[in-house]
Amino acid sequence: MAEPVIVDLLRHGEVEGPVAIARGCGTDVPLTEKGWQQMHSVAQSLHLEGSLTAIATSPLSRCALFTESFSNSSHVPATILDQMREIDFGHWEGKQASEIKEQELLSRFMENPDGIQIPGGESFQQFGERVITTWDNWLEGASGEHRLLVSHGLVKRILLAHLLGIPVSHIWRLALPYGAWSRISLLKGEQPRLLFLNKETGESCVD
Repeated sequence: MAEPVIVDLLRHGEVEGPVAIARGCGTDVPLTEKGWQQMHSVAQSLHLEGSLTAIATSPLSRCALFTESFSNSSHVPATILDQMREIDFGHWEGKQASEIKEQELLSRFMENPDGIQIPGGESFQQFGERVITTWDNWLEGASGEHRLLVSHGLVKRILLAHLLGIPVSHIWRLALPYGAWSRISLLKGEQPRLLFLNKETGESCVD
């Protein structure tokens, strides 16, 4: 008989550099001291629970370095999932909103990213498809496990929208600050259940 799979979704902590920039897979910046503290706070809670069986991470250092440290200290195996990296912001990468030439397109993206093709980067549809496909492959055959995925703001939004039936046009309604920790319960044949959205969080910001 199948048992539920518990999956924790952890957004990386605060990173160095300006807050309001397009920080995607092409901008690999380190965590601040506060960012490490935000993630270690979640790690401590998970260690106390003692039920974690597997960890997966984005390849970007703001996720992967913490995951490596936590995996070593907790003795829980970790896997790098390349397709769980943040969206490719293309020509927008590393720029503040005022520096982006395509202001009308940016406004549409921040209102509803569904169907948007980022200049020189990914379409939002391609991004969503690679994240969801990787998620399905990672969880194939899982039963009765407790897993952790360490990733990014938009990756988490895509996954939560997919699991909870939220239209992509509404993903900005999900507040996911740095260090946001969410938990989903998955049982074959039943609808996914959101157990909590932000249990340990940092300051709200856009990534």
